[in-house]
Amino acid sequence: MRFVLHITFLFNLCVFFSQAQIKKDTLQKVNLLKKKIESEFDIKNYKSDPHDRLIFELNHTGFLNLTPTIKQDNLKSIGFNFAFMFDKPIGNSNFSFAYGLGLLSHNFHSNADFVYVKDSIKTGLLTTLKPFDRPYTLNRFAQKILEVPLEFRFRTKTDKQFKIHLGGKIGYVVNDFRSIKDNDGKIRLYHIKNINKLRYGVNFRIGYEQFCLTATYYLSEVFNSNGPSGITPYTIGIAIIPY
Repeated sequence: MRFVLHITFLFNLCVFFSQAQIKKDTLQKVNLLKKKIESEFDIKNYKSDPHDRLIFELNHTGFLNLTPTIKQDNLKSIGFNFAFMFDKPIGNSNFSFAYGLGLLSHNFHSNADFVYVKDSIKTGLLTTLKPFDRPYTLNRFAQKILEVPLEFRFRTKTDKQFKIHLGGKIGYVVNDFRSIKDNDGKIRLYHIKNINKLRYGVNFRIGYEQFCLTATYYLSEVFNSNGPSGITPYTIGIAIIPY
């Protein structure tokens, strides 16, 4: 009988210490996990890693300062922009500097006909914009612009990031053409005369996580000195930043 009591006592003692050890191990794991979560989003321990390196934009594209007779079709004037950026955090701060390479597709749908007039003073042709004098179903002026963007960026030190990007870009028109479709058929005209190949302007982006509102205002004009003066491009739309 005494032997059975000893065995029972030892068994209960082992069970007690086993449960205590399990509780101790569980508590240690919980504390480690808690410290890890707290330190991950702790401002003091925050590590500023590169972000926002791949940018896709869907934009409304158009021209400003057109004459009253030229009407832009805002619903059809849709363009795309793609940029690959190198993001360089400034220490452990909220700020970073970014630079990269992008390609903009700018489309301008309107009633504008590009008319060439011989210059009586200089040799060459002048470009003017006049309303189409015949029915048409498509009248698009498209430009492909290779760009180098430079941005100063702000991001919050939180799990879900609010962000603001402000900067500028400089580019070169690598391709331009007009697409016209009327009763006589469809035609595409390349190398429009008197186009200003140089593009530069300011851009702005504000958003949350992978989605932003974006806008670009170009300071450079669409045409050179032999074309209509004062016409400048712009874009406004939505940016998706997956990486």
